Amino acid sequence: MHHQRLPVSYRPALIAALLAGRLFVCGAAGAADGADRHPLAPPDLSSPRAALHSFRDRCDGLFAELGHGETSTAHTQRIRRMAAAVTSCLDLDEIPPALVESKGRQAAVCLKEVLDRIELPATADLPSANDVQREGLKRWRLPHTEIYLVRIPDGPRGGEWLFSSDTVEQADNFYRRIRDLPYRPTAGSPGFYDFYVQAAGWMIPEPWLQALPAWAKATVWEETVWRWLSMLLLLAPGAGIVAGMFRWSRRAAARGGFVAEGLACAAPASLIAAGFLLDYLFTYQIRLTGNAIFTTKAVLGVLEFFGAAMLVLWALRRAADLVIRSQGFRPGTIDTQLVRLGFKILTALAVAWMVIIGADSVGISVAPLIAGLGVGGLAVALAAQHTVENVIAGLVLFADKPVRIGDACRFGDVRGTVEQIGLRSTRIRCADRTVITIPNSEFAKLQLTNFSCRDRILLQSVLTLRYETTADQMRYLLAALRDMLGRHPRIAADSVRVRFVGYGEWSLNVEIFALAETTDFNEFLAIQEDVLLLVMGMVHEAGCDFAFPSQTQYAAHETGLDAARCQRAEETVAGWRREGVLRTVGFLDAPQPAPARTAA
Repeated sequence: MHHQRLPVSYRPALIAALLAGRLFVCGAAGAADGADRHPLAPPDLSSPRAALHSFRDRCDGLFAELGHGETSTAHTQRIRRMAAAVTSCLDLDEIPPALVESKGRQAAVCLKEVLDRIELPATADLPSANDVQREGLKRWRLPHTEIYLVRIPDGPRGGEWLFSSDTVEQADNFYRRIRDLPYRPTAGSPGFYDFYVQAAGWMIPEPWLQALPAWAKATVWEETVWRWLSMLLLLAPGAGIVAGMFRWSRRAAARGGFVAEGLACAAPASLIAAGFLLDYLFTYQIRLTGNAIFTTKAVLGVLEFFGAAMLVLWALRRAADLVIRSQGFRPGTIDTQLVRLGFKILTALAVAWMVIIGADSVGISVAPLIAGLGVGGLAVALAAQHTVENVIAGLVLFADKPVRIGDACRFGDVRGTVEQIGLRSTRIRCADRTVITIPNSEFAKLQLTNFSCRDRILLQSVLTLRYETTADQMRYLLAALRDMLGRHPRIAADSVRVRFVGYGEWSLNVEIFALAETTDFNEFLAIQEDVLLLVMGMVHEAGCDFAFPSQTQYAAHETGLDAARCQRAEETVAGWRREGVLRTVGFLDAPQPAPARTAA
């Protein structure tokens, strides 16, 4: 016999008749009374027999409660508790977390419809707890069906018998295959699926549904037309509001300011709020079913996680700015860049974690995604190895801090002022105002001289005096210079050293060594200038003068060799030969004096 779906207006009378007749025979009333007496008692799932009876009784009790037509908050909470008890008889571990409630509810209704239409074995033929223990059953199939009950091996629900995850997944298909069959005479909840697909939440009164035309109650793509229209009417303004919030926050951010920065979070917050509100309306008020609710919840879940990721990104960016301002870091310094890099890495990790959690919650497998990211990360690392090397060198420069922004330094044969230390390169402004950009990997390998770290600056000079300077003039000048430098207010007295250091090719050399009490190079130049002017005056006061490179030529008459001295040298060497004291090997071949003779 072909079964026609029940109109909404017939349901209350039908439910009342069933409750007065065979519904109580099936035990639904007893289950409801037991639930009232023991509201915290879980369903009996100790065996296939107990699990099957618990599921049917709980469904019948829920169906009876739905027929009351109440709209109070207490009634809504009671229905949710009873629905949770029904879905607790199903193995939902393979269902994505975001879809557990919707798919569990859909599967429970479809399975109850199947059990109310097909022939079931007698209670005595169902395995009891003793049969399970005696035979060691772990899986049981309902005769002449593909419906399985399995025993959970371990975990919090270890030992309980539940409808298997495969059965839950195929529940819709089972119902489509038997929906034209008539209900059994002992069916406990006939019309359950019709009620499920037609009923709405407390925000949509029953008279409104009854007043809808027939075409609005027709089913298109396994969903009623009025539900499709309601979904579109809610999505359109919701999308418009979220889009408006994004435009408004973008304009506010363009104006700048503290208030605008705070309003930048309004757009992602509105996306999250819209997702949660639409999810509630679709699930509990419009009550979408089947693939419509599954797809809608998956899309809304993705949008909610996207908004949450944007909100995390905004919050971490603001946190980075707060850290930089609180520490007084200057813009462009490596400290600032590293703070931002650290927060960017934290943001990437947080967003990646949220993407993985969000994908898993809506049933998207993350294992291939993680594997792909690993392979892609390896390829990127190989392609960007020089960039990575520069970044690591930048981190080394940050940790070691050989130079800072604004420091005057010398590396190799180049001298200049550090303008920026980035994660990839360092920029240095030279004295001729040109800018040299050096990769951090090379800059970290060079020998760096940091002039800005000096506590004093060395003043060192060599005076070249004329060879006509006498010894007394030299002594006078040295004493005067030591006294002047020791009393100078900007020269460290304990560092003063003035010495006559040697004879040059064309001058007598005097070295001045002292440390100026300053770290500012421009101030040092002024101190050095003052000292050199004083030195100049003291040189002139001592009657000396500075030498300059010169050569002196002397003219003389040629007199030849001294014959007497030559003869005396030859006779001396001849005597050494006779006495055997002349050495002719190696360095000691130099002439040796004759041995001293002693009187006999």
